[in-house]
Amino acid sequence: MDIKKFSRLAGVSTATVSRAFSGRGRIREATRARIFELAAEHGYTPNIHAQRLNASRTSIIAVYYSFSTAPIFDYYNMELAQEIAKAAGARGYTTNLELGQKTGEPSPGLQRAAAGGGLDGIILVADSRAGALAFLQRFKSLPVVIIANDAWNLPEAAGLVRIQQESGINEAVSALKAAGHTRIGFIHGLADAAKHDAFLRALRTQGLDASSAPAASGPLSFEDGERAVGELLPAKVTAVLCSTDILALGAISGADKRGVRVPGDLSIVGIDNLSFTPFTRPPLASVGIPRTEIASAAVATLDQLVEDATATDGQQTPRQLIHTINTRFILRESLGPVTA
Repeated sequence: MDIKKFSRLAGVSTATVSRAFSGRGRIREATRARIFELAAEHGYTPNIHAQRLNASRTSIIAVYYSFSTAPIFDYYNMELAQEIAKAAGARGYTTNLELGQKTGEPSPGLQRAAAGGGLDGIILVADSRAGALAFLQRFKSLPVVIIANDAWNLPEAAGLVRIQQESGINEAVSALKAAGHTRIGFIHGLADAAKHDAFLRALRTQGLDASSAPAASGPLSFEDGERAVGELLPAKVTAVLCSTDILALGAISGADKRGVRVPGDLSIVGIDNLSFTPFTRPPLASVGIPRTEIASAAVATLDQLVEDATATDGQQTPRQLIHTINTRFILRESLGPVTA
């Protein structure tokens, strides 16, 4: 009896049968026990060789993101990749890290590994929706999970982990208003339209004027943050929200060079909550992006897609697995009350 006939006998999909015998993937214990009982009753034995080829395959996944010419800018992605590797290891996967200059033009190494059957799937840390679409087009034959820095509508992706910027940014603006700040500026980073839009909505939610909120372009480095804060100070801002922690630390340095005290004269808030931000001077208040949660959701989603792909009848109903991860604000000493 082959897996198709046995799955019909058991009244489950071939993928569920594969999960029961492989010990991987989501399956109710009662269902697993019933499958084992039926297998024993009808003499069904899974094809172990086929399971190794199809179900276990390589147990190797890839993490891909585009890198910057300024290495420190990649600190967030490096921390995220580390968390993904931990989560993948807990599920029995080895993680390969692949980098390229453009999301839509993946590295030759990644393309060779995928073409040669060396990967079970890929997790893409996307920097743009267009780049994610181009990436998916190149890797149609593999399970791919997209980590999106925005609540994108991306039906082309079988697996999608969306980072909800709104929640943490609204908490940050609320904390700033509670400290007496009504004139709040924004320093832009790269591809940060979602963050800026969330900032403007948060201002409106808090009853503050969003139409005249001052903004300056970073977009990348410590030096950019130093320069940008100098552009905002003439607008009489008492606080600045920066698109990244790197820009925020640059802004603190730029304020200090201009004789502006943080937080005495100016409050500064970042986004990312990088691991070293509690140890800066002053410790940086930041909108935290929970990388452990993101990594866990991305690996769990990819694992499920890999398990679904083991179905040998090709009759699995296509579905999209979506996780939304909320950001949250972490208050530290770089945010202080408005002084007269």
